[in-house]
Amino acid sequence: MELPMIRDVCYTKGWYGLALFSDMHIGATDIDEKRLRDDLKTVCDEGRRILINGDLTESIFPSDRKRYTPSRAMSSRDDVINEIMYYTVELLTPYVDYIDLIGTGNHDDAPIKYSGFDIVGAVCTLLNTKRSEGLGNIHRAGYAGYARYSVGDNLPSRRTHLSCFDIYHHHGSGGASPVTKGMIDFNRVVYSHNADLYWLGHKHTGPHDPYIMRDGISRNGLYEQRRCQAVITPGYKVATAEPRKDGGFNYSYSDHFYNMQATGYAVVNLYQDHDSKLLKRDFEVISR
Repeated sequence: MELPMIRDVCYTKGWYGLALFSDMHIGATDIDEKRLRDDLKTVCDEGRRILINGDLTESIFPSDRKRYTPSRAMSSRDDVINEIMYYTVELLTPYVDYIDLIGTGNHDDAPIKYSGFDIVGAVCTLLNTKRSEGLGNIHRAGYAGYARYSVGDNLPSRRTHLSCFDIYHHHGSGGASPVTKGMIDFNRVVYSHNADLYWLGHKHTGPHDPYIMRDGISRNGLYEQRRCQAVITPGYKVATAEPRKDGGFNYSYSDHFYNMQATGYAVVNLYQDHDSKLLKRDFEVISR
């Protein structure tokens, strides 16, 4: 597990917003790239901070004999890794000042395994050269890890009222879970890690569990209840329809007896209470 990301941030309008993306699969021929660009622009217009939980790029190259298909390549260039790397940087550059974290997925691990090249690390390095001064670097996260936002208001005299909002992120693993939609995976992480929000990707589904209840005794010796949440972000892969000579279509999801995949992302709204303190349970997750 990589080092956690920790950010000290301030409320601006009584709330603080995050945008959770995963499974962008940039460079794939079967993603909804227009929606991806529109969604990134929308969350930036809303002033949200962007986190990306793995599978940033498609990264299926000729050396990957299991999954590579020439007809799905971006072009006929020889330097395919450079092609997708620079294309990803170009796509994300308009939003670079809003990105806080980029994690690793199974597709991002493939170039390391087959080509000895860390494409996510390279993308982060190039994007960091394009960020505005004073923002610091994009956090290069691993396959799993933690992200903490210490949130307070912007009055110097009140900075002691920081409250922590913790996210445990894991890209996910296994099959597409066409029946359970990945809900079982929530139980695999919820009781092994301590966080306010548990965030998975990989399944290309979009389930959300808003009521993970825990109780205990506070540091002040009082009984307390805590509500955590869990979400899987679906990403931007879409079911592709390939025309047949007889006039019909072959659907990619039908080959595996799966349903059509969801697309989109999730937002998190952290709210400020009347005492200018953030209660750990005072947040909401909305899938879009």
